[in-house]
Amino acid sequence: MRPLFRYLILGFLTCSACAGLVYYQLRNQPLSLVQHRDGQGQALLGGSFNLIDQFDKRRSSEEFKGKIMLVYFGYSFCPDICPMGLQNITQTLTLLGRDRDQIVPIFITVDPKRDTSKHLAIYATNFHPSFIMLTGTLDEIEKVKKDFRVYSAPAMEGHKANSNDYLIDHTTLVYVMDKKGTYVESFAHSTPPEMMVRIVQKVLMKGNHPQTK
Repeated sequence: MRPLFRYLILGFLTCSACAGLVYYQLRNQPLSLVQHRDGQGQALLGGSFNLIDQFDKRRSSEEFKGKIMLVYFGYSFCPDICPMGLQNITQTLTLLGRDRDQIVPIFITVDPKRDTSKHLAIYATNFHPSFIMLTGTLDEIEKVKKDFRVYSAPAMEGHKANSNDYLIDHTTLVYVMDKKGTYVESFAHSTPPEMMVRIVQKVLMKGNHPQTK
């Protein structure tokens, strides 16, 4: 019975280690993508929004029709993941050259309590000058989060109910919306800029060469 007992213990430890690794990857490096592929139908993701930009002006999703939107949800107090995602988008826009005029990079905060338009104006100086950074009321942010199926919640570790010093767990995908404002696909915030460029150029080519019936 002793060998069998050892095998059972070994199997249990192996399963536990695998489960722990999966949890770590999902929590710290969410790479699972929600994508639309030909033949699979259109993903019901995205929607119209009307929020306030870093210059304290109302901006509607309707005004971006005719351009491709790269939409990223995050918050300015994020220590590492958001800066990485926004820097990757910034480098992507630089690599796109003249094509970047057809792209609108949009950052939507999941932390409207701290991310006021004035604060976002300062934060925006760290990234590409074409970035539109949006905030709004809590209800407005919750609506657009729901439309894009974005998750966000204060991190439990070190969180204090009445404190302004807290971290937020949130979805870290970049959403690609075509020139009609329709969701095309999404990719991880850590996607290398060179790969982002290929994804965006593919969407641009489809938009510039519509299929004929």
